[in-house]
Amino acid sequence: MGNPARPDLHPAIVDWACAYRKCVDHDIKSVSSADLRDAFDDDLKNYFRLCALSRSTSAARNYVETAYEHVFRVRVGLEKAMLRAIKRCKQPIDAKISGALSNPFFGFSRKQGTSLRMPLTTCSPTPLCAGGCYAHDALDATPGAVARGAMNGWIADHFEQGNAHTRSEILQLLTPHVRKAVRIALQELHTLPDGFKRRAYIRFSHVGEIVRFPDFSNALARLVGDLSGESVDCVVYTRHRDASLLDPKLWIINFTLDPSSKMSVFDIPRYARIVFSAFGGITSNIAEVNFLEHHRHEHIPIKGGLGQVCPATLPETKSRTCDACKCNRCFQKVETTTFA
Repeated sequence: MGNPARPDLHPAIVDWACAYRKCVDHDIKSVSSADLRDAFDDDLKNYFRLCALSRSTSAARNYVETAYEHVFRVRVGLEKAMLRAIKRCKQPIDAKISGALSNPFFGFSRKQGTSLRMPLTTCSPTPLCAGGCYAHDALDATPGAVARGAMNGWIADHFEQGNAHTRSEILQLLTPHVRKAVRIALQELHTLPDGFKRRAYIRFSHVGEIVRFPDFSNALARLVGDLSGESVDCVVYTRHRDASLLDPKLWIINFTLDPSSKMSVFDIPRYARIVFSAFGGITSNIAEVNFLEHHRHEHIPIKGGLGQVCPATLPETKSRTCDACKCNRCFQKVETTTFA
């Protein structure tokens, strides 16, 4: 469908998304990011175009709104097809695991720091976060990012369903990845702004829900603690009801609500920090941190409500990283949540 910036292509992009019900299954010879991208090349590129259209500030509003409505469903359908391809692949299971972990397991970026992505198949989205998720923004919507998330989700699920031998094998293969993540997380402390100090941390599932796999989550956090001598914290942002299954000794939990959340604050673990996705610029006074909605070409200012706002999401902020803002609010241990 070509360049999504061309208005004449917008009808075709929207028609493709509206007709998309189940991704056609494809076979892969081996479990790797390259094989997944090659097998699902057309759908991955069309999904990326759909994401770009859903974030457009210049395209016709009816096309933008329709794209926004369908991005989550299309992404999940595509990821499910990738997971089916991994399961159908005729490689021995040991080769599948090593193949899925042959590329970097963690991500490293200026904005997210050391982080881990999961597929959106792990999510139970609210009406607001489905289309508004940052998974549909820029680099997180690229073919490589989608494939990486699918493989990480398969690894996590295989661990969750596996016996002691399988779990041990996965943790052994994950060890060099965790060592690298720990090393980079500690190196970040040497580039902090003057006068700002914090502990090293790894941000988990900045896309998707690692909490969908609580045994895997706790085992991975324990490995981070063991390999770092307890000097690197594990931080998770989650909306998942199984957050109470995370070991509070291993995790710093930021539980995310938004204006359409159906969950009561009393369903949230008392050792979790409440944070808030302030869609539409409306903040919450029950949250310790409010995140203003911001995408590549659009930034929503504060329009109402009370509560502290994440400085990295303020419209006037130039360098949108936690360290540049000298903010460590999300990364400190919570003993007990106090509801306002």
